Amino acid sequence: MAEKWVRCPRDHEVFDAEEGPCPNCGVPWKLPLQPKPIEGLYTERYSEPVETPLPEFRAVPKPPRQFKREYMIGIGGALIVAALVVGLLTGFGGSSAPAPTKAPGYVEPATTVAPAERTQAPIVGLAYGFVDDRGINAHITVDTTVALNASVQGKPLAITTHFDGHLSMGNESGTVKTNGVSQEIRLVDGNFFSRPPAGKWAMVAAPPLYLEVSPIFSLAGSGDLTSLGATMREGKTSNHIQSTALWIPDLSRVAMTDLSVLPIQPNQLLLDLWVTDLGIPISATISATNTDASGTKLLDVEIEYTFSDVGTPTTISAPISPLPSPSATPGS
Repeated sequence: MAEKWVRCPRDHEVFDAEEGPCPNCGVPWKLPLQPKPIEGLYTERYSEPVETPLPEFRAVPKPPRQFKREYMIGIGGALIVAALVVGLLTGFGGSSAPAPTKAPGYVEPATTVAPAERTQAPIVGLAYGFVDDRGINAHITVDTTVALNASVQGKPLAITTHFDGHLSMGNESGTVKTNGVSQEIRLVDGNFFSRPPAGKWAMVAAPPLYLEVSPIFSLAGSGDLTSLGATMREGKTSNHIQSTALWIPDLSRVAMTDLSVLPIQPNQLLLDLWVTDLGIPISATISATNTDASGTKLLDVEIEYTFSDVGTPTTISAPISPLPSPSATPGS
């Protein structure tokens, strides 16, 4: 019998394993596990593993769906029966049967386009260039009538003014007559002269501004005017131009009459001007009124202009030489 001496794993006593467990503690001896021997070469064991590609799977197309003949016959029969039922219901119900509901339509919002700015007609600029020119050459007449209703201040008031004169290179000469009283006036190089009938000329230091005709119509710009197109007036074709809401004139100057003394002022103004195709003024009318709620005219101012010899210069010279010291008011 061979001896197989081993060491107890608990109390480390040496004993013969073939005779049994440890004589001191009774723990049987077990053969320890041996390491698994290395198989293959070293290079094969520690080389990087090679990934095996996975198989690819492709979807197999489904075969086309086949309808059985029996199904088609059944569907056709059902449709025929449904059509017969709808026809019977429509026939018995008459016009009381509800109409099929129409599918709602989609409404697209309209695109809002800003209105384009109105372009001014070229004739307006041409006309404005003539009447606003302080150096205009022309023969001009102005006739003004003013009527104030008696209800305003207890008695009626009437004023008439007539002017006949020339404008040339910024100078002015003519005769103005208001309610029967006339005077000859002359404006030369900024100096104002006045002479009553059969009187003498006098230079006035502070002349009334409403007797200065130029600039005509007291326009602030071409935006005060708008074109109404071609029209017939007094048997001739002309261009009709009218004032806009922007026109706010010095009415006394336009009327060549002092209207600042009136108890009320006009609340409606309208200028109508007729010019040639070149913008040369021919005639004009101005209406300035004050109307109450009942339509009664409390104040009525009507003015008429005529133009001739536009563009023809006139020699206007000072009536006194050398110039005297000006007087405060017109004298004889």
